[in-house]
Amino acid sequence: MRKILITLTSLLFFAASWAQPVANWQFSQKDNGDGTIDLIFKSSIEAPWYMYNSDPVQNGPLPTSFEAVSPVGYELVGKLKDLGTAKTKMDEAFGMEVKVFENEASFVQTIRRTSSDPIKVEGILTYQTCNGGECLMDELDVKFDISAGVVAEGTTISLPAQDEQNGGSQGLLLFLLIAFAAGLGGVFTPCVFPMIPMTVSFFISGGGSKRDGILKGLVFGLSVTLIYTLVGVIVALFQSTDATDVLGTHWIPNILFATLFIIFAISFFGAFEITLPTGLANKADAKADKGGIIASFFVALAMVIVSFSCTGPFVGSILAAAVTGGLAAKPVLGMMFFGLAFSLPFVLFSFFPSLMKKMPKSGGWLNVVKVVFAFILLGFSFKYLASADAYFGLGIITRTLVISIWIVLAILLGVYLLGKLKTSHDSDINHVSTFRLLFAIASFSFAVYLVPGLFGAPLTPLSGLLPPADESTFSIGSGGYSEGTALQGEPTQGLCGVAKYANTKNRAPYGLPSYYDIAEAIACAKELNKPVLLSFKSHTCSACKVMEAKIWSNPEVQAILRDQVVIASLYVDDRTELPIEEQITSTIDGKVKNTLGRKLRDYQLTKFGKASQPLYVIVGHNEEVLSAPVGESTLEEYLRFLNTGIENYKKEYN
Repeated sequence: MRKILITLTSLLFFAASWAQPVANWQFSQKDNGDGTIDLIFKSSIEAPWYMYNSDPVQNGPLPTSFEAVSPVGYELVGKLKDLGTAKTKMDEAFGMEVKVFENEASFVQTIRRTSSDPIKVEGILTYQTCNGGECLMDELDVKFDISAGVVAEGTTISLPAQDEQNGGSQGLLLFLLIAFAAGLGGVFTPCVFPMIPMTVSFFISGGGSKRDGILKGLVFGLSVTLIYTLVGVIVALFQSTDATDVLGTHWIPNILFATLFIIFAISFFGAFEITLPTGLANKADAKADKGGIIASFFVALAMVIVSFSCTGPFVGSILAAAVTGGLAAKPVLGMMFFGLAFSLPFVLFSFFPSLMKKMPKSGGWLNVVKVVFAFILLGFSFKYLASADAYFGLGIITRTLVISIWIVLAILLGVYLLGKLKTSHDSDINHVSTFRLLFAIASFSFAVYLVPGLFGAPLTPLSGLLPPADESTFSIGSGGYSEGTALQGEPTQGLCGVAKYANTKNRAPYGLPSYYDIAEAIACAKELNKPVLLSFKSHTCSACKVMEAKIWSNPEVQAILRDQVVIASLYVDDRTELPIEEQITSTIDGKVKNTLGRKLRDYQLTKFGKASQPLYVIVGHNEEVLSAPVGESTLEEYLRFLNTGIENYKKEYN
């Protein structure tokens, strides 16, 4: 009776899993008349699923891509590009912003004729869809029959601008708010704040009317904004939306930004001062001394040049965030908002000069502001160092290291704010002001908040700034480190010996012993008298990472995984080429599955009727299902799944 119930459960699961595909594709082509042809891919996506766009992201999810098979009579022009506008969303599992399509997606691949004969384009379209709880990685064979043609003058397809809507617009708004706040922050630095009275006195001097003073102030504000905007324009001219993706992941810009942040931080600590050539400021001052409305522009130019040693880090931070943000116009907009905020106090004082009497006087507090910014810059530099480290896959700037350094910096900042730590430029204080005390409390609180991150806490609000959690995280109660540290650089061992297909990418999390081939796992299970846990997943599966981070990290779950089952980690996106004797011909589509991932994906669909990941199945030595397969689960559901499978195994084999 028990066997009948298990069989019926499996059949019901199999039947329920067959459903309409989450992505339905349509293909078309457009001859541009200039010897190039656009292959257009359009997909309708079932809610609540979403599809990743075509931009590859280092250590991120699987992008949509097209791979031509033995091209004859044509060549690819670049790679597959988004034809529609992707939405930006934060992927907590990968700890980064990703671009996705909801409801519908469209892409274009341009090819160039090398022959006027008819062309047959064959290739593989690879894509991944997720719904927040499971992911589906799929490959689609695509064929285009293109008639004969000749090279002629013509036009090419016009692609929509890759602006960021919905989630992307929210990200842009946040960026602009940060740029505006940075501009205001730049005012409260030792290089700028003391110059406010002198600059405003220029507006109201010379016996002019109040109207003249207001006009000078407005010209000054517009000039400052224009100068900073021009800096953004220069940066934007040397980049495109493609270049921003490179700048966000390539090691050269990340090392450059990190170096600049560290240099500015050391300067703010008082080691040295960074200034632009004094000749520039002198020439600007000479022009400003001539007076008049035009002189307001040169006063603004002199202000920008003289204040560079203090505003440079703000400008560098805005530009660094802009060029790694995926939008070519970001540097222009960021610098515009920075300039507006930076000039705003000067403009207001030109309208209401009497307000200057209520301004706090310059003093040691300005250096405190400078040192606080130094701590912040030093902390942010590790974001870029981590990105450069990820580019090479060195594993040096790990999550644990970054969190540890941030904790130390936060504690030192708190101690500094309490007056127990001083730099060479700090003056003695007799008491701690209310604001310093509140900021010190916030700094110490931030340090305490970071501590659980050393022991596996996700620290979700900071996930975009930290390396992925699986790179280096000690989990309390797990008995070891996560997959990035466990057996670093060595093939993962199975319970009965070295696992076939184990490598630096194929590894079970938390140092768990695992196999990557079903036959090997079953052979070991027979030897140890244990059931097999089949874990279908992919390297680019966000939902899989979430399950392992939230469920597999639990001590009770890990105890079962280590002692009571044999794990088979089955990566359906593994591109390892199989020897001919291990390749299979699918009974579903009749195609040869020549890679490990394709073979495992076909096995999952054939055996269990489900193609999405994650999927967990407990089977016996004859591959019979012992517990109804599960995907995304709560801790209670997953423990019930494991215990049911183990109990049924004992009834069957003991």
